[in-house]
Amino acid sequence: MVRAVFIRPSNPTGSAYLTKWGFLPVPLGLLQLAGCVLTIKGSSAKVIDMEADEMSVDDAIDETLKFRPDIVGITLHATAAHTTACKIANAVKESSPGTVTVAGGHHATFLPYEIVRQGFDISVLGEGDGTIIDIARAIEDGSDFSLIPGIVYRNNQAIVKTRPRPLIQDLDSLPMPAFDLVKREKYRFSTFGKNETVACVETSRGCPYACDFCSVTPTWGNKWRNKSVSRIIAELDQIKKLGYDWVFFTDDIFVVYPNIKQRYRLFEMMIDRGYNFKFIVQMRADVTSKNPDLIKKGAEAGMTIAFLGIESGSQEVLKKMHKGIFTPQSVKAVQVLSSNGVIVLGGMMLGAPYESISDMLATIRFSHKLADAGLDAVQFSLYTPLPGTRIFYDAVKNNKLFTLDWDRYDLLTPVMRTRVHPVITQILQLYGHYSFYVLKYIKGKLLRKKAATAKKEELVKNSQKFIFEMFPSYLKDLIRFPSVLYRTAKLYKSKVMNISGDLLRELTEFSEGAVYAEVGSRNPYFMIKEAEW
Repeated sequence: MVRAVFIRPSNPTGSAYLTKWGFLPVPLGLLQLAGCVLTIKGSSAKVIDMEADEMSVDDAIDETLKFRPDIVGITLHATAAHTTACKIANAVKESSPGTVTVAGGHHATFLPYEIVRQGFDISVLGEGDGTIIDIARAIEDGSDFSLIPGIVYRNNQAIVKTRPRPLIQDLDSLPMPAFDLVKREKYRFSTFGKNETVACVETSRGCPYACDFCSVTPTWGNKWRNKSVSRIIAELDQIKKLGYDWVFFTDDIFVVYPNIKQRYRLFEMMIDRGYNFKFIVQMRADVTSKNPDLIKKGAEAGMTIAFLGIESGSQEVLKKMHKGIFTPQSVKAVQVLSSNGVIVLGGMMLGAPYESISDMLATIRFSHKLADAGLDAVQFSLYTPLPGTRIFYDAVKNNKLFTLDWDRYDLLTPVMRTRVHPVITQILQLYGHYSFYVLKYIKGKLLRKKAATAKKEELVKNSQKFIFEMFPSYLKDLIRFPSVLYRTAKLYKSKVMNISGDLLRELTEFSEGAVYAEVGSRNPYFMIKEAEW
């Protein structure tokens, strides 16, 4: 038996989803890992969420040590949480040297040597479900970590990488997430009501696409794997019993072409079972635009918000991103979703290394066109070379980064030298964001979504109220903006990156190589065979 604590660390720059949208879903990855540990007889687990619990670093350390854990697992899916995670790991080891500290998530997967050097005992590569069970059993038995596939760990003064771990092919075999380890009322979606709560369900892993900026494919594998409808329904039944109002389907792409029929069956079963929660999905524009009947059925089942990764208004930029969509598909997708009463959030991106000022202005103008088509909200992020991606490899190799301060890797702050000065990119980011909402407001279309039901009409009214209540916060951001630009300009001018050969190899080892044991994992497009779907 083992005692395990799992921690979601806070981001020093704050979560934009929480601070701007009032959106904080349950930490599903940690609940899944806790569920895995609890399969070991006599074991116990605790989840600490620094954002939900409004904890300082010292609070998180104290709460962790009170549990007297054998294992402390910290998720590093957000690169910007690196510093906080390392502080906690080091403090735990100082007070309890026998506790094994484990880092997981995409940042830990692609920078494992740095993670171990900075205080962790183990860095998990890729999927951690089976790995955490192996670690727990090794602690129970006193066996060697060298026998555990898919990790980098400290062995006295040496740092050792073990053999790759195969992908989990049967996701139905995973233990159920330990949803009961967190308090429902802490996980909220304040945009649509102060008492609205939101849970998460994962229905698939992996991505068959190859966007150059995305860390999903290298983290989860490029072979798309899905849970059965019956397994998804079993998890949704738990969510319903716990009384959550919203479900966030965390799949990076909720619908791919081979699972359209499966999704239709899922929606039918959700309707038949009378679920009363609303749900959020992340979709591709091409699939959405070509399947209006599926979207209609989804809206009947409770689909209330859809996020579309639109990225750019320049077809040339989309091509260089390997996005695989065309701008007319994005317009059509917005129209299809909007016509079914679904609130549509669009993700736009500025600052790619091959992007000009005119390209970025085209993206901003395209967001205005999408606003007229029915896009309700927009998120302008900055093109960020996250560890594990091809662009990170290229940026490090070609000395394009002007900082390795992981606090800045929050998708909102420039870190890379491109064709356009980062200060100009930040100004365009601000202009894009505010111009979208000002135009929506002037035209009287600010979240005035056609409501299919009285309940959805109430949600729209609540969202409008939330936006107006947030105006003081938005104003503070504007006042602080010159100082933000000054910090960027100062760092950009003064910071000269000198990356040694050894560090270069460490930083890029997993950006081009395979994390998993599968052959051919470097090539997403040719890994997928129709029979495997």
